[in-house]
Amino acid sequence: MSQSQTDPYQLSTNPGRIQQLAGTDRFWLWLFCGYFLLHVVVRLATGGALGLDEAEILLDARELQWGYGPQLPLYAWLQWAVFQITGPSILGLSLLKNGLLLATVVTLYMTIRTRQIPVAAGVSVLSLLMLYQFSWEAQRALTHTVLANLCSALSFAVIWGLIRNPTTKGYVLLGVVMAAGGLSKYNYAIALLAMFLAALSTRETRKPFLSVRLLLSAGIAAALIAAPMVWILNHSALAFDSARKLDMSSDGRTYSAVLRGAAELSMAALGFVALLSLIMSILWLIYRRQGAPGVADDLLRFMLRTVFWALVLMALIVIISGSTNIKDRWLQPILIFAGPAIMLWLLPKIGRAGTRRFCQISGGLAVLIVVAMLHHNLAGNAKRAAPFAALTPQILDQTPPEIVIVAHNWLAGNMAYLAPDRSIHGERRMSVSAPALRVWAAGRKAPKDINPADVVTLEAPYRFDSGELMSLSFAPVTR
Repeated sequence: MSQSQTDPYQLSTNPGRIQQLAGTDRFWLWLFCGYFLLHVVVRLATGGALGLDEAEILLDARELQWGYGPQLPLYAWLQWAVFQITGPSILGLSLLKNGLLLATVVTLYMTIRTRQIPVAAGVSVLSLLMLYQFSWEAQRALTHTVLANLCSALSFAVIWGLIRNPTTKGYVLLGVVMAAGGLSKYNYAIALLAMFLAALSTRETRKPFLSVRLLLSAGIAAALIAAPMVWILNHSALAFDSARKLDMSSDGRTYSAVLRGAAELSMAALGFVALLSLIMSILWLIYRRQGAPGVADDLLRFMLRTVFWALVLMALIVIISGSTNIKDRWLQPILIFAGPAIMLWLLPKIGRAGTRRFCQISGGLAVLIVVAMLHHNLAGNAKRAAPFAALTPQILDQTPPEIVIVAHNWLAGNMAYLAPDRSIHGERRMSVSAPALRVWAAGRKAPKDINPADVVTLEAPYRFDSGELMSLSFAPVTR
């Protein structure tokens, strides 16, 4: 690239040391590493109890199985591998999640670098901070979706690589990545199909995907996912237990159900990019006179087509299934490209002053997210501030070691974390044959298989708010 081509992305007409560094890959890669390492440090420093998703994955990752219920198994396998090094700990949980988030960001950055200079690629990836579901929800609570995001980004990178240079090695890699995505989360399939449709929809990009070598990719993927798919077929009731979340209309594809589903999908998609769109609209209004028209390159067009086809596929699913409950977090592997695409389209139009301002806003937002995470982990009756450290020993002191403890996944995961030598299981997957004890949150409906006269209730204050009490009830299972 000539210097004139880089001008729209320069952060200053007289760049200082930091601004010069921003023109290198090294700067952006270290910046991304530092940000996610900071989140690991924050999670370790706050300690405390496990969140819901942390507790569930700790339960699953205690052993290797072909299936773990409604969620696909790859995240649990990876977590098991990390636990072999760190032990079942908050460190292991945080390292895996933030490692996957970092890998997603780096994959997107390196993909964009095939067509853009470091500043443009880095700033476009900063847009992920303004996608609430990625920057906050993925950090706060999610697990399997985090892995699906990475698999989606890797698939896009491999497919883009095949478009540029179709090699046998690329088709083999595509098969491996497709298998990983197929074992991460079900909605990955929508993202993958959208990428294929985006590639097939133009003459310039379709040739590699009409090649017989694509059968090699499919064969590798099929071989790698075969055993878990057999498990799913043999345990379909358990594997598809979460399908009820879609809230499918019992009346089928009525007009009202289709309209409600379409409205939910539209609101979820718009909400996903709302903050980024608002900020970029304001910056464009302020700095548009300093920008240039800009021209969409082939990578940006491919990104936009992928997002388009993903939304079309989601709309078809809504129409066919009658789904009326679409959550924006389900769109992450599909719309994760929307942020960088919006940025690559608008960056030339806001010029160097607008780009500099966007970087400043992104920096402030990154600090805000870290501070908010501290509050989330510590404040009031937050799940991570729950007093399991006080309640679990009291329950175990009244329970013989040979008794199996069964509880909701969040309760069971936290108890198992504090007492790894005891037999503690989540109620969804546990078929109890040995003598068992039920534990549940006091105030909720008691399990049917206990005698109300045997119920014992304990309570303890939350870590940093003595006015908030957590109460747990427990009782032996009756035969």
